[in-house]
Parts: sequence; C-alpha cells; structure tokens
Amino acid sequence: MAKNTVSVEIKKIPVDVEIPELGYVEIADLAAKVEREMKRLQEEDDVIDTLKQALVVALKFAADAYLKEQAEGGRQKEDAGRVEQLVNKLQSVLNASK
Repeated sequence: MAKNTVSVEIKKIPVDVEIPELGYVEIADLAAKVEREMKRLQEEDDVIDTLKQALVVALKFAADAYLKEQAEGGRQKEDAGRVEQLVNKLQSVLNASK
C-alpha cells in the first residue's frame, strides 16, 4: 500500500484511493457521499446495478465540479472587469490632474 493510500468501503466493496491533496478524513467523507448517493439512486430511482449507480454518481459529481468551475470563472471575469474599470477611472483622474 502506498504512503498516501486510503482504504475505504463503498457498497461493501473495498477501494484503495490515493489523492495526494486529501487526507483520510476528506476521502472517507467523499466515499460516504458516494455511498449515500448510490443508495438514493437505488431507493428513489430503482437503479439496482451497482456499476450504473457508480457511473451516474460520478457524472453527477463531475457535473457539480464543472458548474462550480464555470461559476468561479464567471466571477473571475466580473472581478477582472471591475479592476479594469477602476484602473481606467484612476488613469483618467491622473490624466486630468496633469
């Protein structure tokens, strides 16, 4: 087992996970979230196939990450626009005072 490998269990299936940026607690929390979502799919949507559950959960989490990234990118563009406006105002004030 590698130094940063964490062993978790999802749907009674042992999984060794290595994510250098995360520790045991974070990985265990993510595994619990995956298991809860898979259980919800089984109970609410009647998806019995474990592989299908895992794929749907993976796509859901990927979509969540993608949407968060898009939202953060939008905020960065807004912030950059505000900074540019501020720079232009400061330049105009400096030019007017010359």
